[in-house]
Amino acid sequence: MCLPNLASAATSATTGSGAPYAFGGSSPADTSSIFTPGNTNLALGTAGGALSLFGAITKANNTVTADNAQANQLQTNAINSEQAAASAVTSGIGQATNAETRGAQTVASQRAAMAANGVDVDAPGTAANVQASTQYITNQNVQTITANAARAAMGYTQQSQQDALNAGVYRAAASSVSPAMAGATSLLTSATGVASSWYRNQRAGVS
Repeated sequence: MCLPNLASAATSATTGSGAPYAFGGSSPADTSSIFTPGNTNLALGTAGGALSLFGAITKANNTVTADNAQANQLQTNAINSEQAAASAVTSGIGQATNAETRGAQTVASQRAAMAANGVDVDAPGTAANVQASTQYITNQNVQTITANAARAAMGYTQQSQQDALNAGVYRAAASSVSPAMAGATSLLTSATGVASSWYRNQRAGVS
């Protein structure tokens, strides 16, 4: 019976340094050719491109969110200003009515006082002048109140219109931003950079 050459078997089952391989297995693959300077540069370029892609999409989304939020706030301001305009008109009408009422009460009190003193309240002269003066002051007060209310309402209305216009501008700006397009642009830029790096490596003989 012929025995196997154990020394030969032991040699074939070990590495050059004598470390044994598993029987029936194969020697480890040589990975030294993977981690070359060229491949490393390409890997870093690809990783940078991924980060740029994420950053571009995130920035675009943030811009859309901020513009829409600003538009919503301006639209709310426009509504509030319009309501303030209506309130100014209503308040002006109320104040004007109160001024007219006070004026009429003053004239009534004057007539009563003059009549109690035996003065003909309807006769031309002092009595009529006093009443006319009171009515004139009353009318002036009413006109001032009405003008102030109209001025305030106009200011609120103009502010409302401006806010509504600005809200439209922000909404248009938000609509013009496309996260997908931003991502595609970033991806194209990164891919171009990686391709250029690979081409330079090939020309320089860097593997």
